[in-house]
Amino acid sequence: MEPATMPRSLHASMDGTSPAPRDERLSDLEAVFTRHAPAGARELLGDSAVEELLTHRSTTVQASVVVGDLRLSTLLLRESVQTPLFARFLVGFTEAVRSLANGNGGWFDKFTGDGFIAYWITPPGEDPALRDVPEFCQSLLPAASSLVANLRKTSRNFPVGVGLSLGADAGPCELVRVGEALTLVGAPIVGATRMVTGASPGQTLLNVHLGELIAADPDWLTDTGIRLERTSVKTKEYPEGQEAYELLFPGVEDARPPPRSSSA
Repeated sequence: MEPATMPRSLHASMDGTSPAPRDERLSDLEAVFTRHAPAGARELLGDSAVEELLTHRSTTVQASVVVGDLRLSTLLLRESVQTPLFARFLVGFTEAVRSLANGNGGWFDKFTGDGFIAYWITPPGEDPALRDVPEFCQSLLPAASSLVANLRKTSRNFPVGVGLSLGADAGPCELVRVGEALTLVGAPIVGATRMVTGASPGQTLLNVHLGELIAADPDWLTDTGIRLERTSVKTKEYPEGQEAYELLFPGVEDARPPPRSSSA
């Protein structure tokens, strides 16, 4: 990137000159909020966190993270009748995730080509809004299935096992401004990624920490009809398996594979 095209605040930090005026930096930050955050993001973070973002481009937050991955997307691209149709599917998929995340009070971090990262920040001094993650996942899975059904109509061949897998975790993170975007850094990103790697299409797995927190509110689970079941998932770090929880939503077909029939 040429220096003349860099954001003024970034250019200033690199050449040693004074940073842009605070009002200008605040205006730039609010534009970033508009692209990535739900309504009321500035109030959600609090004045102290906003000031840290303006001054240091980083602030510590408590966050719940959801990572999604569209299974077999590489094959779908290869089997697409027309590449532009697949590209339009990705646009629709991304906008659906962004809209549902923002509508549920979440932040849209990034689109990764065949997946995404979204997160929910707990305001200072408040308990984690642990219901947001299940509600988001419950809304997203049917929307993703509908989009995949449209993609099926434009594919030469359609492999078994296409679908959206979801993984989630929670804990302390750093909210970091990189250029004109915000991203989240921290162990919950790793935990959610482990879960999504082990999840089947249509399945939502939670790292044990987040699962235990949600399990502490059984009355809400009963009222919604959402089931939370203990399970295990094999991961790269724990090839023999690590503890996890699975969210099972009412009216959604069980994503777990059927048991294998025993041979006579």
